[in-house]
Amino acid sequence: MYRSPFEVTLLIEDHPCEVMKIISLAGLKASVENVKLGEQTTDHIVSFEKEIGKNEVLKLKSNSVKVLKLSETKVWVRTNGCAVCRILYTSDIVVEKIKVLKERTLLYTLLVLASSSFNEFLTKLSKEGVKVTVLNVSEISSAELTKRQMEILQLAYKLGYFNDERGITLSQLADKLGISAPTLEEILRRALRKVVKYYLDKH
Repeated sequence: MYRSPFEVTLLIEDHPCEVMKIISLAGLKASVENVKLGEQTTDHIVSFEKEIGKNEVLKLKSNSVKVLKLSETKVWVRTNGCAVCRILYTSDIVVEKIKVLKERTLLYTLLVLASSSFNEFLTKLSKEGVKVTVLNVSEISSAELTKRQMEILQLAYKLGYFNDERGITLSQLADKLGISAPTLEEILRRALRKVVKYYLDKH
């Protein structure tokens, strides 16, 4: 299996998210541009292909914790988080994009840091009765990231360093790794530059 980070495209059917179901049943076409996973809630930035009206917003509000219309085509939605979101929250997997295809059928693009995390993720989804089809796997060249950079990125992600509300500071993370904060900052900067270059080159 893959030893370095890889991008996966997954088709998830029988998805338990009520918000996605409402979007589909309303006959709307949308994609989720950003997802912030939490222990109890999930925030979505939903981008619609056309302007959404008050009725659609009300439908979303009736099945969500909080809804805020950001623009004519974008809505921020907070939900209690479905089984899939809770599984993602506890895994070493980064959600890049989600597209709503039809009722309870979503297309996920994920950045996976380790194959063991991906296998565990698939097993947990299966136990929840969610049907998963792996459509594509694209490996980031192992030459792109050193083993040390990979280990540090994994730990930083797991401990919430990249979250909007940081779960750990740079200094705290440096202490855990037994290195200075400036050294850690430089390692992270170089590693992230490689990851960003990979995606810019690809897209």
